[in-house]
Amino acid sequence: MRIVTIALLTCLVTASALAEPIVLAKAGEPEATIVIPAEANWREKLAAEELQHYIAAICGVELPVNEDGKEVAGTGLYIGRCEATTAADLPAAELNPESYAIGVRGGSVFFTGKHPSPTYFAVISFIEESLGVRWFAPGDEWEYLPAGTPGELTVEASSLVRVPDTSPRIWSGHAWNNDWKTWNLRNKTILSEVVPRRQFQNRLHLVFPQSKYGKTHPEYYPLIGGKRWIPPSDSERHWRPCESNPEVQRLTVEYAREWFDSHPTIDSFSLGMDDISHMCGCANCRALDPHPDSYERRKFSDRHYKFINAIAREVAKTHPDRYIGTLIYNIARELPETVDKLEDNVFGFITETSALWWQPGRKEADHELTREWARRCKHLSRYDYYGMGTMTPRVYPHTMAEQIKFDKSLGLEGMYTEVYTFLPDTAPMIWAFAKLQWDATCDIDALLWEYYSKMFGPAAETMKEYFDLLERSWNTPRPGRRGWVHRNLRNQALAMSPEDVDAGFHLLTQALREADSKIVKERIKTVRAGLRYGSYPIRALGLSRRVGDLNMNSEASAQEALRIAAEMGKLAAQRENFWDAASRRDDLLGETVRGLGDDMQYLATGQMASAEGPAWSAAIQAFVWYQHNAPDKGKSAAEKLAKAARGSESAQLVCDAAGVLSQQPTNLLANGDFEDLGENTATSERDWQAEGAPNGWNTWASGGKGIHKVIAGKGIDGSVAGAIEETGSACFLQSIKVTAGERYLCLAWVKSEPSNLHSGVALGIRYNTTEGGWHPRRDLEPLTHPSAGLAGWQLLALAVTVPEDAGRLIVMPSAKGQDPGATAFFDNIAVYKLPAG
Repeated sequence: MRIVTIALLTCLVTASALAEPIVLAKAGEPEATIVIPAEANWREKLAAEELQHYIAAICGVELPVNEDGKEVAGTGLYIGRCEATTAADLPAAELNPESYAIGVRGGSVFFTGKHPSPTYFAVISFIEESLGVRWFAPGDEWEYLPAGTPGELTVEASSLVRVPDTSPRIWSGHAWNNDWKTWNLRNKTILSEVVPRRQFQNRLHLVFPQSKYGKTHPEYYPLIGGKRWIPPSDSERHWRPCESNPEVQRLTVEYAREWFDSHPTIDSFSLGMDDISHMCGCANCRALDPHPDSYERRKFSDRHYKFINAIAREVAKTHPDRYIGTLIYNIARELPETVDKLEDNVFGFITETSALWWQPGRKEADHELTREWARRCKHLSRYDYYGMGTMTPRVYPHTMAEQIKFDKSLGLEGMYTEVYTFLPDTAPMIWAFAKLQWDATCDIDALLWEYYSKMFGPAAETMKEYFDLLERSWNTPRPGRRGWVHRNLRNQALAMSPEDVDAGFHLLTQALREADSKIVKERIKTVRAGLRYGSYPIRALGLSRRVGDLNMNSEASAQEALRIAAEMGKLAAQRENFWDAASRRDDLLGETVRGLGDDMQYLATGQMASAEGPAWSAAIQAFVWYQHNAPDKGKSAAEKLAKAARGSESAQLVCDAAGVLSQQPTNLLANGDFEDLGENTATSERDWQAEGAPNGWNTWASGGKGIHKVIAGKGIDGSVAGAIEETGSACFLQSIKVTAGERYLCLAWVKSEPSNLHSGVALGIRYNTTEGGWHPRRDLEPLTHPSAGLAGWQLLALAVTVPEDAGRLIVMPSAKGQDPGATAFFDNIAVYKLPAG
């Protein structure tokens, strides 16, 4: 953030150098008047209300508010363009449109911006810096209000202009309710009415609606497999047109020009490349790629930036002050080999996940890529993923600050942040992030200490130690831990160790003893509840790993498996009760759970099988052992487990599964053992492929990249096995008709080869609605993985209750994020119906 005097001196001056005392209240009477224009915008009115409220809260005196904009006698606090406001009070015209000014002259204070939001920013900054108020997290519980003298208030104010170091600042996933929206406004994380270079996300599909061109100009659409692929609807956006087609380029330029003409306050039009699945494979488009196999390897940077530059050059001829925006991401994140520079009227937001700098070499690789892009792109901004909807602590404030300072050293301008964070864990980091976006020179440790000291008082040192523990734990590599945590509860569970969870609870208990007020205790209890929420998958995965060494070849091993399952059942019962209550809490945890869970379905609560699953699978194997070796003891073993884990729905499902398996039930899947090598009679659904799939199955691979096989001699006991190789994400699929409330058991035997490589093998379930589309509750999609580091076949088990409005259950044996040379194997996949609960 640049701070400049009203005279716009080139040197920086401190606020105290030009500070003037402003008397606001004296002897219980107001000494100043708040003034807003007669036609004030709602944010200017809100600024007046905020200023009046906080002055009264500190000294008990309510200042009058004049709404006619007229100059007043004595001290005036003028918000916006009032009668007494002069042109010299405004930020200079050439400054960033989000800039604001605070002017002090003649004993009055003038708050101005080019637009209503920056004017509000000026007032809220005065409340922060001159009155000392802070909003550390959403809600009154997290507000800091300094103690004042009743009836008396004099503050120091200085003339300055502030320009945000980061503009635009785009926060996604941090506005769950009015308290959160108010926090965003007060901490200046929102966008002004006008911002520079904002439009960078995918809009190209709007240029070529299939309803307009699908029938008359199929040549505009991508050639895939020798056929022109026409989008199924105008809203489908995960595709790119035939970008080598001159008519496509001409129409894109015309559309952009019309956009600019009809949006005079918006300086950019987006041709961004986001999660694109359908790319053109015609000869002319492939000629834009640097290598003959670029299309197959999905390396599309060269063709994308050639297209961007071509459009930008034409747009510049008629709109030289406008920009073409793009997203430097995914299949267009790598540096192009044949495009040395983007046109000066092109800007890009480059993606990065700084949270993963704990991985060896990740930070250095990200830095080098950013440096090179900064050389090739005149206007570069950042795109990052802070929370990803994880429920376990994802805390890394020092990395966050390091990234911002690095980006500013290269001249990066704006930032788009997918926040989606579990705020009871991350509130200090997120508040500091808001401050660093305005002033990247701030010291992260000073910001964090301000948070701890003002929120936790005498417990500040202990709370600092607690949040430092969360940060150290996040930055610790662990066996089997991988970076992708979005809707991946297993990776979330590996982000912290059970031992660190115990240490965290110990520190919070100590902090509660040190707290000296009810409000501080309540804040600490909220933080503790946040840790408890995320501790369940962490503890469950730790417990599941204890079954990894069990060989189910004796009654002793079966008993040990059931003992661990009983312990898991008790933990699961606690989890089910606590999670259910958490969604109804009236605090920061409850708001976070409702936002990430109910609103977004990002909380992967339905994936507890990925943490608890190995214990349940071991229990089922134990029941099978009893069935074959001591059938007279199997029933009592199941009853003992059900009693020990009373109250756990998961444990009850497993016990019911044991009863069903003892009756040799019918497998509801076709060809679950892959032995039927005949012609596939299944039909394709969506973008699934039936052709070439095993009989009864469909296949799917992200971007078409993945090899599905059926291999003789690789199954259990030398039988046939299904296999997936060379993929980032792929699966077999088979669906069965179900009804809400029904209960099912899904089993699959899986194996990774070689065992020292990551094959990403897993078993998951998704649902279709009764109308046929994907079920909206993504948080109710169970997923389980085998125990890490074990060779040979492992049993995976999922026991589920069909959610409301589900009409089909889809079994998905899958592989994701495979190491080169790794293969995921599957055999004896089965689905059994369980009796009603």
